Amino acid sequence: MNEENLRNRIRILLDEIQSKADPAILNRCRSIFRQEVPFFNRSYMAAYLLLLGEGSGLTAEKPLGNAFRSNNRNRKEKSPLREKNSKNARMESPAEDPRTETARVLGEEESVQLFVSVGRNRKVFPREILALIISRAGIDRDDIGLIRVLDNYSFIQVRNSVSDTVIEALNGRNFRGRTLTVNHARSRKEEENETEQ
Repeated sequence: MNEENLRNRIRILLDEIQSKADPAILNRCRSIFRQEVPFFNRSYMAAYLLLLGEGSGLTAEKPLGNAFRSNNRNRKEKSPLREKNSKNARMESPAEDPRTETARVLGEEESVQLFVSVGRNRKVFPREILALIISRAGIDRDDIGLIRVLDNYSFIQVRNSVSDTVIEALNGRNFRGRTLTVNHARSRKEEENETEQ
């Protein structure tokens, strides 16, 4: 694999996307790609397609297959939402609500809620927030509970022991063109006390 050739090919492809490609066809292809390729495997897929385009396959002593599949659950188990046709049907139960990351809910005594100043209006999904936390804060998936994405902000449930690490890693960081504010979410009781004073 010639890294300089790959870098040049990427530059050429980016230029062609801007100048020659039909946006309607690209958007349709992108939509199919997002439906079929799990989020955590998209960069592997893009890299593999780039290598195939260069005529060099992916050869390694240890096959990538197991690493590639380790992040991917069985698609039928992963997304029962796809089987539903209507938007309203998707909202039938909280477990199927696309605004939440299906995860083990942490107990109240062992976790806290964090406020994050980005939501659906920035086209953010729970899986992207999850990936951001894991990559930037370097914590285990088991330390993250429920992720709720609302219109303008999100709430993340994390273990008490890692809450400060997550805040430090994400607060002030630029994400989707916006500087994130990440801090401990205030409870309703705290908000009520403030308004009474």
